[in-house]
Amino acid sequence: MTMTGTKFAGAGAPEEALPAIAASSSRRRATLMLIAAFWVFAMTILSLRAIVLDPRPFVDVAPRRAIGAGFGTLLCLAMVYCLAKLHNRSFPERIVWGLVGALVMTVLLTMFNMVVNRIIMPVRGSPPMSWAECIQWMSIWLGYVLAWTGTHLALTYHWEVEDQQRQASVLRELAQEARMAALRYQINPHFLFNTLNSISSLVLEQRNAEAETMLLHLSTFLRATLGAEPGGTIALRDEIGLQRLYLAIEEVRFPERMRVSVDIPNNLSSSQVPPLILQPLVENAIRYAVEPSEELVTITITADHEEGRLRLVVEDDSNGVQSINGGTGLGLNNVRERLQAHFGSLARLAAEKLVGRGYRAEIHIPCTSLS
Repeated sequence: MTMTGTKFAGAGAPEEALPAIAASSSRRRATLMLIAAFWVFAMTILSLRAIVLDPRPFVDVAPRRAIGAGFGTLLCLAMVYCLAKLHNRSFPERIVWGLVGALVMTVLLTMFNMVVNRIIMPVRGSPPMSWAECIQWMSIWLGYVLAWTGTHLALTYHWEVEDQQRQASVLRELAQEARMAALRYQINPHFLFNTLNSISSLVLEQRNAEAETMLLHLSTFLRATLGAEPGGTIALRDEIGLQRLYLAIEEVRFPERMRVSVDIPNNLSSSQVPPLILQPLVENAIRYAVEPSEELVTITITADHEEGRLRLVVEDDSNGVQSINGGTGLGLNNVRERLQAHFGSLARLAAEKLVGRGYRAEIHIPCTSLS
């Protein structure tokens, strides 16, 4: 039996966790690349400025620029760390803290460059730095640092929006799976109640051999169905196999009153359908057509294909009175809701009483394969 569902990869790491891990790694790389690109750009502009305006030899200034860039890189990493610690704060608050951090970085950069250029590695013949020059450099560094801070905050905001969208998508998927699971498991108690009631009746009538056969069929059916993924799909051939198991249980109850005809073309047998989607329709046919009838009733299960759509039909030829008032019963409602959960507006269920005698229920869903 072919099932589709959640798979696991690696050393126990779920597949849905891998995108988040990959995103975290790529974002760290992007942050480091942004810092590196910023300082390469800043040093290139400052070096061109020095060549044009600074009378000191470039070879004397370049090492000091490199040391300043290294210190600035450390400041950027510290800023990234501090802003990351504020991730629970609102984005406007982080903008304010980013502005404060940019001012602090500007002051520290200016002071560090003053110490390097005037005290640690003074350039011969350089005049003492004046307050005017200090303020000029602070304004230059402030422009650069604000540009980097704004870019980093914008990138962070973009990532947070991506995370929120991904989380919303995961929540929608989990809610959809929970809904389909609830609908799917709604079938089993209903079916089990009817089956166990029939077994009890057989035991009371001392039809022990038939009761034992029904119990064996029930055990086989439950083993085949309880392990299926609620939100997954199975091949049509496997769905028909499940229905044959279920019908084998009912044939013990109605050996003289029920006949089953199944016509599934080979080229449609691999089409994917929700597991047990035919179960309520077949169960309705037995409950409303076979049970009240004293004559032989034929239940027909067929499938055909037209214009990219798969049509599944469950039909009986009895005089039974099935519910046709919009599908207010549990079975038809269950099928409708599961079809909507799996396929949305692309699927529908039609049910009608046939002219003369009999009842037909049709499922129309997208056809996934022709083989």
